[in-house]
Amino acid sequence: MIYLILGENSYKAEQALARIVADIGANPERLDASSLTLNTLADIVRGGTLFSERRLVVLRQLSGNKQLLDKLAEWAGEVSTDTTLVLVEAKFDKRTKAYKTLTKQASVIAVEPITERDQSRAVAWLHDEAKIHKLTISQSQAANMIARVLVPGEKPSVRVIDQMQLVRALEALAGSNDITEAMIATVLPPAASDTVFSLLELAAERKTARVDSLMAELRLSDDGHQTFALVASQWAQLVSVALADTPPATIAVELGMHPFVAKKFADLSRQFTKPQLKSITQLAADLDAGMKLSQLSPWDGVHRLIYAILQR
Repeated sequence: MIYLILGENSYKAEQALARIVADIGANPERLDASSLTLNTLADIVRGGTLFSERRLVVLRQLSGNKQLLDKLAEWAGEVSTDTTLVLVEAKFDKRTKAYKTLTKQASVIAVEPITERDQSRAVAWLHDEAKIHKLTISQSQAANMIARVLVPGEKPSVRVIDQMQLVRALEALAGSNDITEAMIATVLPPAASDTVFSLLELAAERKTARVDSLMAELRLSDDGHQTFALVASQWAQLVSVALADTPPATIAVELGMHPFVAKKFADLSRQFTKPQLKSITQLAADLDAGMKLSQLSPWDGVHRLIYAILQR
């Protein structure tokens, strides 16, 4: 039997995996897909076990190894009857033969994230989860916590809510009687995307000292590749809003963007001329290409893009 837990929601993925483990009643073997060999994969698919009636194997992100993924798709119909294989995949290229084969052979469990556009559903879920941890949080606190765990989704214009971060925050707060904003800030630092927007905003407003300070903080705590991707993504959204001939609310629908975010980008875009938008966008593309060719480091890319915005 093969299960495919597919989607970006790590919280729901862990819940789904826990249910499978409980149903099978076997201790899971959690193997590292990055170090898996063809022989080990063959043993999982075709071999049984001498020590228990059932074998439960968990493989995460096997799609990162195309050779083994293709081989598993080829062998999918041969999985031993006493073996349950669970594949956990955040993303899976739906155009590949392996995806089409495995989704036909496997029991697929979709674990889609809650997006920022589903704020009311997220708040209701967070209140329920807080009760499980014997915590009471206000509506404004719930909204604050959710804002701190927004991360880029598959579509850069749509951010998703990292429920796993929220659960861990609630676990850290468990036992506290009165939850304060300071306590929330301690267990949930501001979302990286919000920090990057602040950086973009400060650069647009030519606040050099504050840009320097925030850049230094980011270098100490964040990943350069992720930071450049966020800066480039947010710049692309700003340009899209700036060049649109429709109001922010309309362009938000067209781009799958939250209306409030579209309004913020519209206000910020007024700081730039069309030639500036064009030249900085070209620079972002050139920097991205240069990083892929290892011609510059990710942090060099972030620095050059932000200071091009600052010094335009």
